[in-house]
Amino acid sequence: PDLLIADEPTTALDVSVQAQILNLLAELADERGMALLLITHDLGLVAQTVERTAVMYAGRIVEEALTADLFERHAHPYTQGLLGAIPRLDDGDGPERRAPRLEPIPGEVPDLSSLPVGCGFAPRCGWADDRCRVEPPLSAHAPGHKVACFHPLPVEPR
Repeated sequence: PDLLIADEPTTALDVSVQAQILNLLAELADERGMALLLITHDLGLVAQTVERTAVMYAGRIVEEALTADLFERHAHPYTQGLLGAIPRLDDGDGPERRAPRLEPIPGEVPDLSSLPVGCGFAPRCGWADDRCRVEPPLSAHAPGHKVACFHPLPVEPR
């Protein structure tokens, strides 16, 4: 095949088995010259494994960029919420520092059988306004970086 789709291939596996599975998938893709599409909720795995990342919300791609750019310079409010919800071990130097509280994404996850009209994230977004009643197109926000939002966060040039 030209494309191998791996949907949550490492869920519930310990770290050493996870690494073996990912190495096997990468070797297969390399040997056969095929693309590998990795579908996962594990942002740590994404950060360490893939070249490009597409973030989806309610069945739609809301942001797409090179993985390093997405983690460093995300533009969609949902991506910001996802990255803000990643547990951190500490918030600074020294053993007396405590881990900061996780920042949950406000609101309710939508019912996929009755999505809101327009932007699916609008009911949970602090920047939503009347424009968001229309589904925003996935469009260029910066070179190699696309976002589907009428109120994207600014992406600083490197």
